[in-house]
Amino acid sequence: MKKKSVGQFVANWSMVILLLVLVVFFGIMSDVFLTPTNITNILVQNVHVAVCTTAVFIIMVSGGCDLSIGYQVSVAAVLCTKLLAEGVVNVPVAILIAIATCALLGAFNGFMTLKLKSNAMIVTLGTMAIFQGVSYLISGSKTFHNLPKSLLYLGQGKIAGVVPVNVVIMLVVVLVAIFVLVKTSIGRSVYAAGDNPEAARLAGLNVGKVKLLSFTVAGALVGISAILLAARSGSADSSTGVGIEFTGITACVLSGVALKGGEGTLWKAIIAVYVLGILANGMQLINLGTYPQYIAKGVIMLFSLYLSSKEAKTA
Repeated sequence: MKKKSVGQFVANWSMVILLLVLVVFFGIMSDVFLTPTNITNILVQNVHVAVCTTAVFIIMVSGGCDLSIGYQVSVAAVLCTKLLAEGVVNVPVAILIAIATCALLGAFNGFMTLKLKSNAMIVTLGTMAIFQGVSYLISGSKTFHNLPKSLLYLGQGKIAGVVPVNVVIMLVVVLVAIFVLVKTSIGRSVYAAGDNPEAARLAGLNVGKVKLLSFTVAGALVGISAILLAARSGSADSSTGVGIEFTGITACVLSGVALKGGEGTLWKAIIAVYVLGILANGMQLINLGTYPQYIAKGVIMLFSLYLSSKEAKTA
C-alpha cells in the first residue's frame, strides 16, 4: 500500500516535481537563471501560451482536437492590429472584435466537425488552411506596428510597477476556467462528453451542443491569447501565433490529458507550459541550441507518459 501511495503521489505531482527539478538544475548551471528579471521574463513570455493551452485543454477534454488554433491567433492578431493601426476603431472595440472573431472561428470548427461527422483533427486541418488564407487576405502580407499604448499596456505594463498585467489576466482566465470545469454542471458535461459520448447521450446530455460550446469558448480564449501576444510583441503579422497549437497540445499531453477526452487537470497543463518555458529558457542560458531542446522535450514527454502509465497501474 505504501509503494502504491508513493507511486500515486509521484504521478499526481509529477509536473510540479519536474518544474522544481528544472529550476534547481538551471539555477545551478546558470548564475542568471534565478534572477528576478529572468523569472519575470519566463512568466511573461509564456502568458499567451498558457491561455491558448487552456483553450486546447477544453477542446481535448471534450473529446476533440483543433489544429487550426495557430492561425486563429494569426487572424485575431492581424485583424485587431490592422483596425488599430488604421484608426478604424478604438482599443476596447478592436479587442472585442478579435475575441468574437475567434469565437466564431471556433464555433465554425465545432459545427463542421458535427456536420461532417468526422474526426476533429481532420476537419481542423482543413480549416487551418482556410484561416491561413483569411489571415493573409486581412494583413496583405504587412506587419502592423505603432499600436496604442493602452493595448501595449496589456502585454507590457505592470501593476504598481511590479506585477505584470498580462500575468494577472492569465491567472484570472485560468482560475475562472478551472472553476467552471470543476465546480459547475457545464464543466462536468464537458468531461462527460469526452469520456463516454454514448453514455452521456443516453443519460440525456446533448453531446453535440456541449462539443460546439467547447469549441466556441476555446475560440474566445484563443482570441484573448492573440491580444496578449500582440500587446507584448508590439506588432503582428500573419505569422503571429503560428504553431502555438502544438505547444498547447504538448503541454496537455505532458500533463496527462487523455487523447480520447474526458480526463485531465487544467492546473497541471499550465504547470507543463512553464516546464516547457523553463526548459527552453534554461537551455538557451547554458548555450544549448534549438535541436538539443527538441531532444529534451521529447525525453520529458516520454518520461511523463511513463509516469501516467504508472499512475494507471496503481489506481
